[in-house]
Amino acid sequence: MDLLTDLEDVDAIDVRAVSRLYQVLDRRPVYSEGLQHVVQAVEQHYTRTSPKPLTRRLLASLLSETGGHFEEMNWAQEAAQCRTIAAELAPGGPDRSILYLLSAISHEQQLHTLTSLTVDAVLRALLYEVGRSGRRIRRAGILSAVAYAAHSTGNLARLRTTVEALAPVADTPGCRALVIFYRSRLLIADGRIDEGLSVEQEFTRAASRVGAGDRAHHQVVSALASVTPHDSAMAHGSEATLRGDYAEASKWYGRSVEELPPSPLRSAMRLYAEAARVQGGLLTSPAALRACLSRLCVDDVFAARTVTTVELLLTGLLMRAVDLHEEGHDAEIVAELADFLGEFRGGTAVGRPQDGGAYDTDARADMTLVDFLARTTAPVTPADITQDLPGHHVVWVTLSGAGVGEHYLTVVTLRPSHPVPLARRTHVSAADGKALAQCLDEDSEDAPAEAVQRISSLFFADVEPDAADARILVIPDSVTWAMPWNELAPRGATDLTISMSAGAVLRSRPTRSAAVPRVIGIFDEIKLKGSRLEAQALERLEAQGHIHFTRVHSLAELRNALEAAPYDILTASVHGTESDGFEYRMLLPDGPSSPAALLSLGLPQVVVLGCCWSAKSTERADTTAAALSCMAAGASQIVGGLWAIDDELAGRLLADTYDRHLRRGVSLSRALRQAHLALPQDLRPGAAGLAFIGRS
Repeated sequence: MDLLTDLEDVDAIDVRAVSRLYQVLDRRPVYSEGLQHVVQAVEQHYTRTSPKPLTRRLLASLLSETGGHFEEMNWAQEAAQCRTIAAELAPGGPDRSILYLLSAISHEQQLHTLTSLTVDAVLRALLYEVGRSGRRIRRAGILSAVAYAAHSTGNLARLRTTVEALAPVADTPGCRALVIFYRSRLLIADGRIDEGLSVEQEFTRAASRVGAGDRAHHQVVSALASVTPHDSAMAHGSEATLRGDYAEASKWYGRSVEELPPSPLRSAMRLYAEAARVQGGLLTSPAALRACLSRLCVDDVFAARTVTTVELLLTGLLMRAVDLHEEGHDAEIVAELADFLGEFRGGTAVGRPQDGGAYDTDARADMTLVDFLARTTAPVTPADITQDLPGHHVVWVTLSGAGVGEHYLTVVTLRPSHPVPLARRTHVSAADGKALAQCLDEDSEDAPAEAVQRISSLFFADVEPDAADARILVIPDSVTWAMPWNELAPRGATDLTISMSAGAVLRSRPTRSAAVPRVIGIFDEIKLKGSRLEAQALERLEAQGHIHFTRVHSLAELRNALEAAPYDILTASVHGTESDGFEYRMLLPDGPSSPAALLSLGLPQVVVLGCCWSAKSTERADTTAAALSCMAAGASQIVGGLWAIDDELAGRLLADTYDRHLRRGVSLSRALRQAHLALPQDLRPGAAGLAFIGRS
């Protein structure tokens, strides 16, 4: 069968969505909530149309594996449901599924033209089906094909699993030689270069003994060519990297960029080319760094996030910029790279309107957000920020380092009265590290005052001390995202906002003010006392004539109301689950719902999520939290929970925030800040998990 035809149009999106569902099973341990999400997503998304043959086989394999996990949990009814749906989707069992799946990764297919997520879904399904196939299936041949596809698409995690499975069933000299070859690649990828080269030599000797009649002969010849320097530009680059000749490596990786069509693999080659320049110390000026940044943008480096680790290179570029600054160069490029790093962490998903049809199901919505994250954007300059965000202090916070005692904190501060940013890199001492740990996530609620003061001094030392009415925008990295920012900020700060990047803030639309704002809310007043406090506060404001307030009790009611009339503020005050991404659930009164369900509604510009973990930092590079999902759908201002906070305290804080914002006319970001500072001293740490995100 022709895979490229089979994956045309929407089917390609469907297969990528399957791969995202597989990622739920990759998480350990696997929880029942995740398994139920898999079944719900399949029923919701794939029952609308008849999937093509390959898609059906992938779904059947996914559901069969999900059913196996349910059986391990003794959930017999759910396991049976999975088996029934799988049998209906793909009759004929695993042997027939293997034939379909193998066609997708044959040597005739151009794997680099498919997305890495699509290939990963096929490999994942094959590994599962081989494990339960009949005696007639030759496992060694199938696993060799899987190893080839994993290696050629840079999927090291899947290659590692495949080699472990292939080794005990290798049934010919050629197949055993392939096991040696792929082990050498894994060793080199792990940085164990000498061991990898030694095993590579062992493969060369084993390959010389493989005859033309061996079933694995063709693959062995292909593998043998890849260890010689004349094979390809990519191989030249790899070989030069192993020698430590980074100038040569950069040249060859750059040439491989020219040879490849636009794809995540091409983006990864650009990433490797620029990483070689960083590693070799070839970026010797701010101009060289800007040229590097330009090349990364042209070749869509963020698209490589599903192939390799992008953040490591971007952090290396930032550290190189700090090196140059410490040598006497200006700090503008430091700020530009710090913000570009923030764009990678999720900022690029903001301010890019998308047709609402892309959000019609959880699975489709999640893939749309992955596409948003893969869009490389142009860097913003300090001049851009100063012009569009007048009066703001912008503070970028980045924690870097590989091991204990090797961490550095880099803080870049752009002050409204100075066009040139200040950049400061500080070695994280043992005392600093302890204070940082005490001020992270929910632990920060019990942090001693001296730890909070210590971290505040580290982060905000360059904020103008005499600035009255200071407005501060913080761009934290993923490590420092979930911190008690309203407690850490200088007491003189009257406006405190966090965002993924300054670029995201600049792309967000300024919110409009309405004479009598229209507010719509959905609440869990039965289980959450704080939810009752919020609803009562909004009812009082309506009775006083300050707002028009609409209360809904289900997702369907919310959808109908938003379709019938425009609103200025949406508030959702319900329980939230701890997962991130499309597994995150807001427990609405009529049942659990993912952020994807909200994305299809046409959100107002202001969304208040009184839900635990709704604004948490995501665990995966290709996933978004609920708050970021809302911003990708068009909201400009979000109030969300960074961790699990006490619902009554959250309700009290938000009730005061609504009064200040909707009755007294204070901006939402400033109202939340004022409401926080108005709490008794002993309650403020417990309320600091609610944060304002977006454009103040």
